[in-house]
Amino acid sequence: MISLGTWKGQYRYDDKFHQKLKGVDATNFEIIVTSTDGDRFNGSVRDDLATGGTEGIGEIVGKISNYKVEFIKQMPIMTLVIDKKGTRKTFNRKQRKIYYTGIFSTDRKTITGQWQFRFGFIWIGIIPIPVQANKGTWTMNLIEEAKSK
Repeated sequence: MISLGTWKGQYRYDDKFHQKLKGVDATNFEIIVTSTDGDRFNGSVRDDLATGGTEGIGEIVGKISNYKVEFIKQMPIMTLVIDKKGTRKTFNRKQRKIYYTGIFSTDRKTITGQWQFRFGFIWIGIIPIPVQANKGTWTMNLIEEAKSK
């Protein structure tokens, strides 16, 4: 079971080139787990824009198996780095899904793991643009557990 409430963490790319394009060592985020149902959970996610995050409030949908955590993150705005200078361009459409896997600490208040974008295509008008797979690491900590009603 994952605790309902506020979790704060950070993610980074394994690929040093991509991380350097972001201009920060790691991107901070906040997840609010809003509901659980057995081994499943849902919530919202907000990246920190000052540390290279994506705009908007995204959603997460996940599941728990013992100490293993898996969830999919999807942001409402797609932001792409379009050149080697790190220039970012924003599109008014959902970002590709990001797949997170991790392991709880023994007290279930910290989760550490890996994330990945899978290879795929995005459509700019009628033009399909191939987007490489990418991956990295992440960690998050329970900051404030939701109060029981």
